[in-house]
Amino acid sequence: MNTGLNIEVLEYFNKVTEDPGQEARLWKEETGGKVIGFLLTDVPEELIHAAGFFPFGISGGKRRMSLADAHLQIWTCSYVRSNLAMALGGELDFLDGLVIPQRCDETRMVMGIWKHQKPLSFMDNFRPPRQVERPSAKNYYLGELRRFKKKLEEFRGSEITDEELKQSIRLYNSNRTLLEKLFDLHRQDPSLLSSRELYNIIMASMIISRKKLNRLLNRLLDTLNPKLPEETDCRVKIFISGTFLEPLEIADYIEESGGTIVGDDLKSGSRYFNGNVPEEGDFLEGFAERQMQKMPSASFDTSTNPRRHFLVNAVKEKNADGVLLLHLKYCEPENFDYYDTKQALKKAGIPVQKIDTEFGETSLGQLRTRVQAFMEMLGGVELI
Repeated sequence: MNTGLNIEVLEYFNKVTEDPGQEARLWKEETGGKVIGFLLTDVPEELIHAAGFFPFGISGGKRRMSLADAHLQIWTCSYVRSNLAMALGGELDFLDGLVIPQRCDETRMVMGIWKHQKPLSFMDNFRPPRQVERPSAKNYYLGELRRFKKKLEEFRGSEITDEELKQSIRLYNSNRTLLEKLFDLHRQDPSLLSSRELYNIIMASMIISRKKLNRLLNRLLDTLNPKLPEETDCRVKIFISGTFLEPLEIADYIEESGGTIVGDDLKSGSRYFNGNVPEEGDFLEGFAERQMQKMPSASFDTSTNPRRHFLVNAVKEKNADGVLLLHLKYCEPENFDYYDTKQALKKAGIPVQKIDTEFGETSLGQLRTRVQAFMEMLGGVELI
């Protein structure tokens, strides 16, 4: 049950996600500092934070795509189009900088358009390796980290010290640990926190100052008392795979059909807080270790732990009853991955349903019907 304190904290997270820029604007007014936005999610935020800037995760929005359509083909990934539309519409005018991790064709080319239409003081393409098992991958990534660090230092006007990096790494590690703990509690007892509330918190964590985030998460965790395993309700357990949980109403449709989300590999979910950075030794080496060991995605795969095998193992580990593949419309990496992923899950006897999603205007009625049909097949019972 949600206590008064829970409701207060949850309402704050809701307020943040309803107006994503408010925290950054407030911080900017109070400190006079600079805000650097980044597309999700393979950007070493700790370096931005250690430089004294506010890292702001750009998660797409509901704005109509017409502003972006003048510059991008309509078959461009709606996440990229949505973010560009937000910038062109003035919703990201508080940003002083932008970092785009190059993970697909769209993220490789959109910076040029952004620079031409909405130039910022700091703009950088960050290039993590995709073939992480190659012997040269780690050295390449270390070189990219050094380049990125130097560029941040030039923008700041002074060197980022080891102590600043260490403090930022510790802070971000504590953020990730608290988010992981919150997810574990939700998985253990879904009545404590709904799936939508959980993902709303994760989204908010990308745009709240890190110290404030820790205070809020600790306040919330202190009030959550999970039931004993035999007391918890028996809901249909769903694993979500894809890029983003968009729109968030999908989580509502799962729960109103008698289900709950127990795991994911989303950029707007577990992939964001998956794994910590070592707090001792060479810090750039630590960033490289975290990146190389991240859970695979359609844009980041390995031969030793391909995404399809990772998903099968993750579903079994979470004891999930089925998988919803949230297929972001026009996402080429997801297109290429879909067949192998579906076949691997079917071979393992895991029910799977693909649902097409996109940012911007979405037919919620069709989404609801598709989710409810899948839940019914898995034995879900409508709760409302």
